[in-house]
This record gives sequence, structure tokens and C-alpha cells, in this order.
Amino acid sequence: MRLLWVTAKRLGADLAGTTQFGASAALAARDWKVTIVAPDDGDAERLVKAAGHSFIGVSRSTKPGMGWLTFGRSLKRELPKVLATGQFDVALIEWQAVAGSHKSIRESGVPWLVVDRSPPVYRSLAGRLQWFEYRRAWRLAKRSNGSVLKSQSLGAFLYAKGLRVKPVTTMEAGVDIAKFSPTNFSGPPTIVHHGRLDKEREIERLVRIGEILSARGVEFRMRIAGTGNRLEALQKATLMHDWLEVLGPIPHDEIPEFLACGHCALFPLPYGELWNLASPLKLREWAAAGLPMVVSDIEPHKSPGFHHWIRLVRRGATNDQWADVVEELLGDDLAALGAEAREFAEKNFDWAHVTEDLHERISELAGI
Repeated sequence: MRLLWVTAKRLGADLAGTTQFGASAALAARDWKVTIVAPDDGDAERLVKAAGHSFIGVSRSTKPGMGWLTFGRSLKRELPKVLATGQFDVALIEWQAVAGSHKSIRESGVPWLVVDRSPPVYRSLAGRLQWFEYRRAWRLAKRSNGSVLKSQSLGAFLYAKGLRVKPVTTMEAGVDIAKFSPTNFSGPPTIVHHGRLDKEREIERLVRIGEILSARGVEFRMRIAGTGNRLEALQKATLMHDWLEVLGPIPHDEIPEFLACGHCALFPLPYGELWNLASPLKLREWAAAGLPMVVSDIEPHKSPGFHHWIRLVRRGATNDQWADVVEELLGDDLAALGAEAREFAEKNFDWAHVTEDLHERISELAGI
């Protein structure tokens, strides 16, 4: 069973590639031989081959607004040669790659599914270009054999806009549970966060909440990891707050070690339609690390159901109210809550579990 996976992700850069590495490993365990086509940046080839997969590198510019254009051109040039070998039974084409892939994949006769893990978020000029490409990709994908979506909420969003491609296979965010060691809750109480550090995510609200906790005399540390357009501002804030540490970007394989230092996680993601389509990956990684958490009351954060280790903060809550919930959680039995989170993650969030439907669908397309 031979699978071709085409992604625009710069694998291994910052936190990118979690889905591609996790899902492909789970599929490989079911005897799929995986070839990943991705931008040939940095350590991508080394990481893919170390994971036991084949790698084909393509070009993707780092200049704002030019990535989609150069990526599409490179795919149009390279994919026909790849597909001419007749090696593949089925293909997964992420939406960013559809424009550069649809013609060659159709001519090859290989059945394919369009994959959507991350609709555009930003409303800048580059963001508007992304939305143009997003809608175009879904129109072109009407001739695919179906779609793979990260959530039912995303399916409803696409349906409302007339873009959904059926049949739909849902593959939610997963975690390689074995790579996460539950925290031992030693040392001073530590609040952690990792991911994109962008203005659009209101990421500096983490610091505002921390300032309130500090003013109340709560003992804690806050450690933040990631990259984005507010990284520099967050790093400057460390000069004013001795409880704050901002590490910047870390490779995805170092996330478990980073989380193991924490006592709880915090994510005041904004409310709104687009954020209701966000991936619950961070929440699932925190659960795998045995971390109780305080998060905004939006659809992806409610996807596991209601549990005492997830504290949901309602829409419109002030920073003081967010601090109230964090302070209350820090005073609870974190070890017991963390053990509940870890147990739930083991039963529900492992990649072997979340890729079951995908495995069945691509097996069907491959005639197995």
C-alpha cells in the first residue's frame, strides 16, 4: 500500500509538521509506505527519512505573498515525474497544494483526497491572497475522490459556503502519546503555552493575565514557546517581569520536554467563526502531558467534552476573570487532574485512534 502525501508545511520548522509526522507514522504502522512531498527547507528531508518515509523536496519562497505561487509552480514541474513512476495507490493533497497538483494527479489516474487542516486566518493582503487560493482549491477539488477534514465544524463551514467535497472523512488532531511524559508537578507552579505567537491570536493576553496574578501575590512562573509577529514584543516583556520566560521557536520533537516543566496550560484564544475552526491540537498535547488547562469556550476546546481538567472561560470574560479561573486551578489538586487528562488522552487522542477512519477510506480507494 503506497501513499503520496503533498503538503505545503515546512516540516520541522518551529512547530510545523505535527499532523504529517503523527498521522503518517500511524499509517505506516498499518503497512502504508508513505512518500511525503514538501518544501525542501532546513531539516525536512532528514526528519522525514528518520521517520522511515520517502521524501521529495519542492520549492516554496519565504517572501510574503510569494509562497503559494512558487510552491504551485514547483509542484507542476515535479509531480508529473513523481507520478509517472506509477508507484502510488492513493494520494492526500493538502488544500495549499491543490492548484499545483490537480492536473497531474488527475492525469495519473491515482485516486486522491483533498486535506484541510488549517483554513486561512489572517485578514492582511497576504491573508486575502490565501483566501482566494483557499476557495480556488476547493473548487478544483470538486473532481477529487473526497475530503479529509479536521473537524465537523469545518465541514459545516465549508457546506455553508458551498465548498464541501463529499464523501467527508474526519481526522481530528492526534498526539503520539508515547512521546509525552506526564509532568511531575515539581518546583514553582508553572503556566505554559506553545504555538503561534501572533497578534491575531491576542497572544499578549497571556502576559496581561500574568500581571494580574502577580499583583495578587500568586506564586507562579509563565513559560511561552513559539514564533509569530508578537514574539519580539513578548520577549521585551520578559525584561519587566521576572516570572515570564519566552523561549521563541522550538522543534516539534522538543515540545514534550517543554511541557513536562509545566503545571497547567493557558490559551485565551479569541472567540469568533474562524477560531471555532481552529485545531484542538495544543489542548490534546497538553492532555497527553498530563496538564490541566484554562482555555476559551470555543468549539475546538469543547471537542473532548466537559471535564474538570479543562476550565472553559466564557466569551466576554475580562482579564481579571481569566486570572480568577487560573488562580482557582492552581489551588486545586493539579496532580489528580493531570492524571485524569493523561488517561483521557491515552484512550482518545493517540494517532492510531484518530487515523482509523482515514485508513479505512484510503484502503477503499486503493482497492484493498
